[in-house]
Amino acid sequence: MSEPLRFVHISDTHFGPTKEFSLYGCNPYLNARRIVEAINAIPTRPDFVVHTGDITSLPDDDAYTLAADVFARLHVPIYYVTGNHDVSRCIRKHLLKEEVQFASDRPDLLSYTFEKRGVRFVALDARGPDEIDPHGILAEHQFAFLRRELAAAENNVVILIHFPPFALDSTWLDEAMLLLNGEEFHQALIPFRNNIRGVFFGHVHRGMQVFRDGILYSSVASTIGQFHSWPAHAKVEQDEVHPPCFNFVTLADGKTIIKELSISR
Repeated sequence: MSEPLRFVHISDTHFGPTKEFSLYGCNPYLNARRIVEAINAIPTRPDFVVHTGDITSLPDDDAYTLAADVFARLHVPIYYVTGNHDVSRCIRKHLLKEEVQFASDRPDLLSYTFEKRGVRFVALDARGPDEIDPHGILAEHQFAFLRRELAAAENNVVILIHFPPFALDSTWLDEAMLLLNGEEFHQALIPFRNNIRGVFFGHVHRGMQVFRDGILYSSVASTIGQFHSWPAHAKVEQDEVHPPCFNFVTLADGKTIIKELSISR
């Protein structure tokens, strides 16, 4: 890479249909406004922002309209991934304005690639049927798309997905929140691990990093509130102390650097 590539990773904004909508004791609209202001104030401007899903809490056109209004205030482009609370069709209609290469013309599928300074970003749509929520699953056509893109990339690939692919040493997360065919997903990446700069995900409302078989997996905390993820936690429990966060990611020669930043609760 001739010069570093820098982007901001956000996730799980959970917009509601009104500006007054509240979730986990927070106002998602106001928190997102504050996150956008914080991103715009970063001394070193990122090249773009990625949002790894759960843009809304309820898949409502009004919620996506509010999200579009807030994210239009960013000084840099933003790219989106479908979360389990999202509807891909609505993201394509209201939010994704940047030029990308879609995997399919299907309006109900949000898988695509884009390139920035020699780095190929692959966004995957792992939202499954409602019956498996809050798990995710990748359809076979998604695996075909992923393998095709990995094989075509000479180096420097980043993968964006909403769901964690494997256990995270947290009882309730590991039982309820994973990509159901995450092991197959991980195995599909291994032959290309020397080219993969990171797999970035959300969903767990907590910043985590896992390094497995030479591949970095990194999640970001939510912009509204976090979940406890200790090994003994058997059910979801809100962390009322940890603040809303976003990650500042730098890709430089041979390095992936991730810095967590926060705003006050």
